[in-house]
Amino acid sequence: MYKKALLNAAAIAVAGLLSQGAFAADGTINFEGEIVDQPCSISPKSQNLTVPLGKVARTKLDGGAGKKATPSLFTIDLLGCGDTAKGASVTFTGTPDFLVPTDLRIGVGSVDNSTATGVAVEIGDSAGAKIDLGSESGRYTLVPGDNSLKFQAVYVSTGPTVTTGIANATAQFTVTYK
Repeated sequence: MYKKALLNAAAIAVAGLLSQGAFAADGTINFEGEIVDQPCSISPKSQNLTVPLGKVARTKLDGGAGKKATPSLFTIDLLGCGDTAKGASVTFTGTPDFLVPTDLRIGVGSVDNSTATGVAVEIGDSAGAKIDLGSESGRYTLVPGDNSLKFQAVYVSTGPTVTTGIANATAQFTVTYK
């Protein structure tokens, strides 16, 4: 019996020594973060916006790159911003135009040949300063509660000739809180 107890004790000691390798530290993980008030939520009416750019005469845009139609204003509404949400910027993404990759290409997903050519959609802030596709807008100051971030979109010619047709574009946006 003594021999069996000794063998059991030796087996436990060997198992303990062998398991030490499983508990050895191979690295360190640091968990970082911050507890804050809920920054803001996007208003449901701002989550899927449609901004009408209207019917624009081809002659208004034809004749050279950079000609612009009348801009259309739109707003992204933020609701319930907490005290820690001091500012925000917005990044717009989408399919870039072939000639002006900082603007949105029109006609993406179109299944027919009725898409206009030689034109793109340019997004700007409320003052009309261009926001390049994929780049953050300027900083908007936020106050506790609800906030409206104002923008505009405009057709802009991308070359010497514009043809008529449907001129729809789609963008996604991401709000970054500062």
